[in-house]
Amino acid sequence: MGTQLYSFHSSLTLSLPYSYSCPPNNNNNNFHSLNYSCPQLHFFSPPKHSPRTRTFFRLRMAPLVRAAQTPVVERVVVPNKYGEKLVGLFHETGSEGIVILCHGFRSSKENTMMLNLAVALEKEGISSFRFDFAGNGESEGTFEYGNYQREADDLRSVIEHFFGANRTISAILGHSKGAMIRGDAVLLYASRYTDVSAVVNVCGRYDLKRGIAERFGEDFMQTLKEKGYIEVKDRRGTSYQVTEKSMLDRLNTDIHSACLKISDDCRVLTVHGSADKTIPVDDAIEFSKIIKNHKLQIVEGADHRFSDHQAELASIVTEFIKDSLFNCSRKWNTNALRLPKEALYLMKMHRFCQILLVSPISTFLTTQTYFQKVKNGPGCTKHRSLLRESDMVVQQHKVIVPNKYGEKLVGLLHETGSLEIVIICHGFRCTKEGRIQVNLAAALENEGISAFRFDFSGNGESEGTFEFAYYGREADDLHSVIEHFSAANRVIAGIVGHSKGARFSPVKPFGIVERGSNLQHLRGDAVLMYASKYHDIRTVVNLSGRYDLKSGIAERFGADIMQKLGESGYIDVKDEKSGGSYRVTKESVMDRLNTDMHAACLQIDKDCRVLTVHGTGDEIIPVQDAYEFAKIIPNHKLRIVEGADHGYSNHQAELASIVLEFIKASLEQDKAASS
Repeated sequence: MGTQLYSFHSSLTLSLPYSYSCPPNNNNNNFHSLNYSCPQLHFFSPPKHSPRTRTFFRLRMAPLVRAAQTPVVERVVVPNKYGEKLVGLFHETGSEGIVILCHGFRSSKENTMMLNLAVALEKEGISSFRFDFAGNGESEGTFEYGNYQREADDLRSVIEHFFGANRTISAILGHSKGAMIRGDAVLLYASRYTDVSAVVNVCGRYDLKRGIAERFGEDFMQTLKEKGYIEVKDRRGTSYQVTEKSMLDRLNTDIHSACLKISDDCRVLTVHGSADKTIPVDDAIEFSKIIKNHKLQIVEGADHRFSDHQAELASIVTEFIKDSLFNCSRKWNTNALRLPKEALYLMKMHRFCQILLVSPISTFLTTQTYFQKVKNGPGCTKHRSLLRESDMVVQQHKVIVPNKYGEKLVGLLHETGSLEIVIICHGFRCTKEGRIQVNLAAALENEGISAFRFDFSGNGESEGTFEFAYYGREADDLHSVIEHFSAANRVIAGIVGHSKGARFSPVKPFGIVERGSNLQHLRGDAVLMYASKYHDIRTVVNLSGRYDLKSGIAERFGADIMQKLGESGYIDVKDEKSGGSYRVTKESVMDRLNTDMHAACLQIDKDCRVLTVHGTGDEIIPVQDAYEFAKIIPNHKLRIVEGADHGYSNHQAELASIVLEFIKASLEQDKAASS
């Protein structure tokens, strides 16, 4: 449907894609008449009411939830009230409303649940913003246990930021994970502010005093008073401190009283799994007793992370948000506006039936002489100015690349405007949202170098079926990506691949239980395989790749692995990290066993610069493998990171610095050679 130019001077003609019953006219709106004739509405206003400036703008009508467009994913930095920069990813679909997604304890915006919800909202044409709280992920600040009020303040800063950009907040969603409850953070926000009309509380804890003694011991307060802190190690192996102050912050936070302060107009959805072992489902029932405008959804069999129920969770959340948009009862604050009455009426309709206001009207509403500033809350004007000062140069675009097998590979292009692009490949049972991939892309951004991180086929958002091994197909996927950007006259500055083992325990038919074991499918090796098969890349970074692909299989599956595969043809494997399952077939194991990394490395061009980075504390692939690569690859550089584990959990900054230094040096060498 095309757009037309309209003016406030005499009439407004709005093309409607569907029948619409306009609210009845009254004495306050200054309209002389309303003519309704499908498919158009005509509003006629008296000539005496004209604005001081003749302004034209575009209007386009749209259904409540529009068909999903190809979204743009942008990196947005928001300053909080404490001067720290909060980093987030804005999934822009063009909708007026935005859903704010808040991650859980010791997590980040890259959490699987946050990503899946953002994608589900994208498909419904709804914009969303997932961000890192201060002290988490990419955001500045120091991580603190407890800290509920500061998290509500962080959320406030994000909401004011988008208010300052003339966007509305459709809903806020928070998930509880571990001990710090972001589900409760959004409830605390709703108890303090009344500018959000829908809240989604996923697995929030009702009584914050529960669970502490079980985790830290009955004498936890005595320990805190004696030492001042308790040292805690999380599931990733990293440590954090719980101080007496942060513990008291949790103990003194009264969620019951906060929930009683939530406005009756605020719609609240609580979603909880019946099999949640972290926070009992009873807590969800308590919320339903005290929150007035409340809806409760219990997901049968779901655990705390909804490991096997991601699709069901996304469906519940999107339906609630769509319903909230349609039944939104929040009114526009038109008293602060000096606009023609018909313009105010149009703005009310804008909220009522979801007119999409495109750029020119946004400019009109914020710049014309008869528009008086509307303060959405304290600090809004400040955030407007900060927004203008920190307009991003870097944008993230979702790019879809077809591979040679007809499958769509989905990736994010971190576009800085540079001619060169670095391709970043994720590891086994991982995605483009992996911590290493995101951090490397951000480090390259900061140096003005574009990067593209994508999902191999059968992983993340990409089409296809996940396959164990099949290194040749991964090299083909990578080739499709490189051809895509080469066709756009971009220069591939380098390819980076990381090996990342996935926690697993084999299940039926053999009932093998592996505790703490790991299996590696090596994307570090995938980039080396690419360099041996294709000869169009001059810079390769191999992060923690395995030299001998035959090692590790018997230790994981048993010495009789091939006999077992010969009997049934496969082994089903459960991924402990994500909760999902995948299948290892005899064919895929043979593909791994028959892949000769030694022979492949000998085929890499001498002009191709290869960097291998490995940690001395790598518990999955021994550091000796890195030395083997150094022996046989001719144009090779080796960097050993002291103490780093396989995921570089405590060495992300050092890893980024090493990779960045190598790529920049390679770019300088290429420029010198060409000149």
